[in-house]
Amino acid sequence: VNLVISRVRYLLTNPQVLPPHHILFSNSECIAVWCKTGRWSTLQASIFLCSTAAGNLKTAILTSTGAAAATITTTVPAGGIAGWFGMTTTTTVSLLSVQPWIIPVLAGYGLIAVGTPMIFMLKAKEKWESTTNTLNDGFWGTADSDIFVEAIKSWSGLEHN
Repeated sequence: VNLVISRVRYLLTNPQVLPPHHILFSNSECIAVWCKTGRWSTLQASIFLCSTAAGNLKTAILTSTGAAAATITTTVPAGGIAGWFGMTTTTTVSLLSVQPWIIPVLAGYGLIAVGTPMIFMLKAKEKWESTTNTLNDGFWGTADSDIFVEAIKSWSGLEHN
């Protein structure tokens, strides 16, 4: 308990160490999590970015499946002698065989739709790690010896004996 209160006091007396507010990288949940655990992160942003990527993956898969299953009726030359005389017939073919440019478009959509939230997640993790290190270095540089003792007891399991 003293460790959490000491972290809160550290932030209150050193507000300049807090990064500017950002909905994904630095919000009020990050402050609460850091005070409790010593890690700067937000579960809300993690869940949002991961679920967005998963939802976009589902959409990309369903769109690709729909395009692969789509067919188109087209007019083609008739077979045999009738074709020599310019006669035609209709046939059903895959949409992707008639419009092959759709394949790279679908691949690009999938990469962007799934990759963008994952890139944001990786960027967020980097910022969270950097902020964690900055805050912990500052906090432990100013912490009283009794906080060190409490932390060692808590982390070693000696406090419960």
